Amino acid sequence: MSNGTVQKKPMRWHKRLGAYLLAAGLVDEETLSKALEIQRNQSHPKTRIGKLLIEMGMADDLNIAKTLASQLNIDFIHLKDLKIPREVLNIIPESIATSSMIIPISRKGKKLRVAMANPLEQYVIDDLRFITQLDVDIAVAPENEVRHAIEKFYINNVDGNLADEKDIDAFLEVIEDDRSLDTGDDEDIENLIGLTAQAPVVKFTNHIIANAIKYKASDIHIEPRYSDTMIRYRIDGIMREILQASKKSHFSVVARLKIISNMDISIRRKPQDGRSRIKFGSKEYDLRLSTIPTSYGEKVSIRILDPDGARLHLDDLGFLEPDLQTFKEMVHRPQGTILVTGPTGSGKSTTLYACLNGLNTPEVNIVTVEDPVEYDIAGVNQIQINPKAGITFASGLRSILRQDPDIVMVGEIRDKETASIAFQASQTGHLVFSTLHTNDAPSAVTRLVDMGIEPYIVSAGLSCVLGQRLVRKLCSKCRIPDPKSSELIKRYNSYLPKEVKPIFWISRGCDECHSIGYKGRVGVYEVLKITRAIQEVLVSRTTMTSVRKVAESEGFHMLAYDGLQKAIKGITSHKELVRNVSIQNLDELLMAHSQDADA
Repeated sequence: MSNGTVQKKPMRWHKRLGAYLLAAGLVDEETLSKALEIQRNQSHPKTRIGKLLIEMGMADDLNIAKTLASQLNIDFIHLKDLKIPREVLNIIPESIATSSMIIPISRKGKKLRVAMANPLEQYVIDDLRFITQLDVDIAVAPENEVRHAIEKFYINNVDGNLADEKDIDAFLEVIEDDRSLDTGDDEDIENLIGLTAQAPVVKFTNHIIANAIKYKASDIHIEPRYSDTMIRYRIDGIMREILQASKKSHFSVVARLKIISNMDISIRRKPQDGRSRIKFGSKEYDLRLSTIPTSYGEKVSIRILDPDGARLHLDDLGFLEPDLQTFKEMVHRPQGTILVTGPTGSGKSTTLYACLNGLNTPEVNIVTVEDPVEYDIAGVNQIQINPKAGITFASGLRSILRQDPDIVMVGEIRDKETASIAFQASQTGHLVFSTLHTNDAPSAVTRLVDMGIEPYIVSAGLSCVLGQRLVRKLCSKCRIPDPKSSELIKRYNSYLPKEVKPIFWISRGCDECHSIGYKGRVGVYEVLKITRAIQEVLVSRTTMTSVRKVAESEGFHMLAYDGLQKAIKGITSHKELVRNVSIQNLDELLMAHSQDADA
């Protein structure tokens, strides 16, 4: 006692938890004896006596915590609405917090205040004092609240918009696959498998997927960075940063995703692909997962396939009435080839499924060959291409033509062989649907000729080409007139209706659209019907420009025209048209009109 002060010794309790609960009258001797007997008969690790009593229905964690606080004369605390600074959380390692059910609450100088589910575990306090070199002040909290706090502040350290989405993961269930998992012999891999089965990892992974579904995201990107992991969602075609997670949770989350999608978790330096099925609420979703190694770990991309996408019809896609009727007429012809064009992510597959839904009756045989099969459609025979097994688009199409089909859908025309077989099928009484990667509908015609298909074959077999893009829909709750409306109306006056006063719209953002200003997407279309006049132009090996001019003389409207009609209806904004349809198309629209006027 050199400085005249007395060092306060830490308080110690020598009774066991059961004795305190018995002394407080929370349980009787018979109940406690039964619980102790169950515990003795268990193999390691043994369940804590408090948890056993809860499982037996003889106590709950709230009463246990309050009893301990009263018996030990320490503070009782609720953790539900508590905010804990990051610098305080960093004092106690996640491993200690998780294994000992303890969480730091605050720090003042040399005093650290913590909340525990079981303050009788004195060795934990001793270890903390040694590790932190701080005085430790104890409060007791219900075990369930401590567990949720650890998951919230350590495992799921959310800084983004999803921090308030409580327990949404409880509505999500992974549909287990009976296929075996090859884990290898690495001891580290075995440890990782054990980690991925722990509640915090499962909960955090489910939380990421469940919120993506809630926000109607089409893709999830889990991207490791130098010091953390960024979770991003693609919502209505736009990537959004959602939350930053602890870097140390990245490896266990990736392993968890690999396990549920039947990937090999021992392979970390090669790309892998997998799939899984989950249930969220009453709906089941397919997940397509892809991993790829990066500088800071494996990046995971997850495509979420909403089953509602397989049930859409053409009336649901946003066609303007004249184009809808024209396209429906083509779709319901008994034979011919119908192509849907546009870049990746423009909704081509959704349009093809909508066509098949309108034609799917017991009287017809529909067969598809796809890569991959995105949605299951009852009554349709769907084939997944598998190059290793010799099933390509060309070979698959050749095979299904021997299956007596009425309607055939080919996921994509990628080469001359596939195109030749598709057009032969359309000329022998089959209705053929497929996609082609071109910028617009007229380009598809010349693209087929460039692939080596004779112009007369294209002319005879092609019925219709649909060009499309997807644009975001303005939120109907917060849209307002665009201040630049008068300027835009003057610019596009020739393409706007004269019977009504047109107006363009923008949005401000509100709670309904999560402050984005947009909610959902709609298609922008151009329908090129192959008429006799266009057939004659095709046979003469003409250019795309000539095809377009002939089509426009017969009523064909470009993508930009369809987009402008949707913009003045308040469905989308001019800014969205510029971003998706491109300003070049809009300028071409004006230029074409100017040339017509000069002529």
